Amino acid sequence: MGERTFILLLVLLAVVVAMGAVLDVMEVDAAQYAAMSREMLGSSDWTMLYHRGADYLDKPPLLFWLSATSYKVFGIHNWSYKLPSILFAALGLFATYRLALLHHAREVARTAVLVLGGSAAFLLMTNDVRTDTILTGAVITAIWLGMAWLDRPSVQLALGCGAAIAAGLLAKGPMGLMAPALAIGAHVLLTRQWRRLLDARLLLVPLVVALLLLPMCLGLWKQFGAEGLRFFFWEQSFGRITGENVWKDDSTFLYFTHELPWLLLPWTLFLLAGLWHDLRAVVRREALPEYASLIGALLIFIGLSASQFKLPHYLYVTLPLFSIVTARVLHRKGSRTLVRIHGGLLALLWLVAMVLVAWSFPTGRWPFIAVLLTGGLAVLRWTRRAQGMLVDATFLLMMTIGIAINGHLYPNILRYQANAQAGKWAAQQGLGPERFYGMQVSGTALDHYAGFAVPWLSDVEEARPVIRPGVAIYTDPPHARDLRDAGFIPGRTILLRNFSVQHLSLEHLDPARRDAVADERIILLY
Repeated sequence: MGERTFILLLVLLAVVVAMGAVLDVMEVDAAQYAAMSREMLGSSDWTMLYHRGADYLDKPPLLFWLSATSYKVFGIHNWSYKLPSILFAALGLFATYRLALLHHAREVARTAVLVLGGSAAFLLMTNDVRTDTILTGAVITAIWLGMAWLDRPSVQLALGCGAAIAAGLLAKGPMGLMAPALAIGAHVLLTRQWRRLLDARLLLVPLVVALLLLPMCLGLWKQFGAEGLRFFFWEQSFGRITGENVWKDDSTFLYFTHELPWLLLPWTLFLLAGLWHDLRAVVRREALPEYASLIGALLIFIGLSASQFKLPHYLYVTLPLFSIVTARVLHRKGSRTLVRIHGGLLALLWLVAMVLVAWSFPTGRWPFIAVLLTGGLAVLRWTRRAQGMLVDATFLLMMTIGIAINGHLYPNILRYQANAQAGKWAAQQGLGPERFYGMQVSGTALDHYAGFAVPWLSDVEEARPVIRPGVAIYTDPPHARDLRDAGFIPGRTILLRNFSVQHLSLEHLDPARRDAVADERIILLY
């Protein structure tokens, strides 16, 4: 692909990401982090974290620091919460390119960027923003700078690598250090570049890390004492392997083996082909251009699989490395059968997107149907022999699907996030914590969009002292009936439909069944 085509495709990616940036933040995690960042604005000490006024010890502070700063500079908006993480995602694309360029041709490096940027996971991580987006950008940057150090050591590379590792640690704890160490260490081990590790300038890395972690460590000590430091450096991550962390689920060691394929859609078949080709080369003791991408990604994958609590977005940190593995195989002479199957997968993804746009939310669908038709026609034009055209067309199709999702599907779906709608309503009415309450319903999006921690009411007896003219209570139908039965008749009632937008089902997407499966929420205005 030419440079102009590459740049145009990245511009298209920026458009898709920008469309996702303005969408409402989703419950639970993103809305909670947005609310905490907003709460931090009113704090005099940003080294200590709070959620709804209570001490918070779960995630490190970098996301909150950056989003609170963005709020302070740009105001409180959906996009200003997401902006710092999106910038780290862009840094991740750049670092992926530069890492691939160290040992591969420019075409392979560009393809690695398009594989990562055109994946389902990238569209998710720049929309539903959690700590993993920053972690991913920081880790791949640390790996790139560390690998560049092995080629040509310098003070600048040591300082940069230390800063990137610190950012990863401040984003999500020890994984910010372990992931780069595993990837770079694997390359050093298999290429026997031990002498690079004896360079005195390498001592700058831990020094920079220690200095940048100091504010967080002081905050943990002031807020939680030694237990806060132990939680951050051990229990938060390693405790999930040993069982010391309270977060546990029933996932098996193989959980991520069925999560990775859909996260890297539509490139999944080429990822599998790349893993097969490279692992076979390692077994046969054939040299690879570098080992950080293959062995590093697999070691991180295994480490995450050993955790006793797993979620799909934990894999984000591996995707830049897996993207390089995928890009390598895309520039080898490929199987026509594989290309045909890939074409069938693209057709299926396009068809699913078209059906969802045309059927699920018919209002306002035509511009997005036109976009999808344009993308489909573009795919029909790529030739089976030109691998570069395959990559371009695949990426273009994913961007048209991304435009349809971020421009049409998500805006309609997010109207059913009742907590956000109720919080927005309270803010528009100018209601504060003395006039807006939640009765047996709450949520992080409710707090975020209302602009304060919405007070909780357990029952009618707790509601009785606060009900007066101008007060609004957000609740569900059973508790609304309890209030009416007790004689508290509202002057106005607002009905909202609700379902978890992160756990969509066919019933939620089906216009004929949607309202039947959605929960009901009610605002009672007295």
